[in-house]
Amino acid sequence: MRAAVIVVLVILVAVGGALAWRAQTREPVAPVVDETPGKLYIAVPMGLFVPYSQVVARFRDHRPNVEFMQMIDTPETMAGAVEENESKPDIFISPGGHEITVLVAKGLVDPDSLVAFGSYEVAILVPKDNPGGISAPEDLFNPEVKVISFSYPDLTAASHAARQALQNMGFWDELEDKIEYTGCCNESFQWIVDGRAEANVQFLGCPLDPKTAEMSDKTKVSIACTLPRDAYYIPRNVAGIVVTSKNKELAQEFLDFLTSPETLAFMATTKMRNDQDLPLVPGPWGPEYEAGPVRAEVVGT
Repeated sequence: MRAAVIVVLVILVAVGGALAWRAQTREPVAPVVDETPGKLYIAVPMGLFVPYSQVVARFRDHRPNVEFMQMIDTPETMAGAVEENESKPDIFISPGGHEITVLVAKGLVDPDSLVAFGSYEVAILVPKDNPGGISAPEDLFNPEVKVISFSYPDLTAASHAARQALQNMGFWDELEDKIEYTGCCNESFQWIVDGRAEANVQFLGCPLDPKTAEMSDKTKVSIACTLPRDAYYIPRNVAGIVVTSKNKELAQEFLDFLTSPETLAFMATTKMRNDQDLPLVPGPWGPEYEAGPVRAEVVGT
């Protein structure tokens, strides 16, 4: 009897060992791949295109049959396309948030779909020889500064933030006579490239990155200074679903993927700006987030 028990135990140990070995050598489970076809048309600002395109490649690892179309342009041009074109994107991404707030107010983007990520800082750009002698925001008052080029602040996030900052600093009213509204952000940038303006406002790194300047005109332009962070709202990339989208479920799936903490951490290593060092998690958006601070004491009063 005892011998029989020993034999049974030996068999159990052998079977258990075999099962344990098989568990240890089992192939890892492959990620689930959804081969359902789909199409997404996305409006992407030029400054975000590099990290965005790499996110698309990652998304295709599990959704290989999704076809992507991109509208890559200035935020003003993309916003105009959402308003005017028959072929509207499924997702609109605003660099700075204000453009998408305008589209929401016009009933063109679903406010419940908005999600914010990354962050920007506002800079004053000048021609390389800096004829206005600008090294701080108050130098915009220098008599040598004749023209400050702006894109339209009622639509463009960078100019909206810059106007807000100058208002909170007590500068706006006195500087307004120097400001020339030039169209889109790229047009306003060209005014300092060709010497028509002594100063221009842009988000830091758009279109001139202080660390890896990649513009062909980089030798003609430099960054004079930045505006105080506490004088304007925190501009962020904001993505939302256009109300006319026929692919809303897929659009939401992509937005969830785009703004997951893991993807945001990845984009932070691939040229997504986060100048205000915010946590790499998605945030909400709405008019209250760009209302901006009201400083207790404005400069010069």
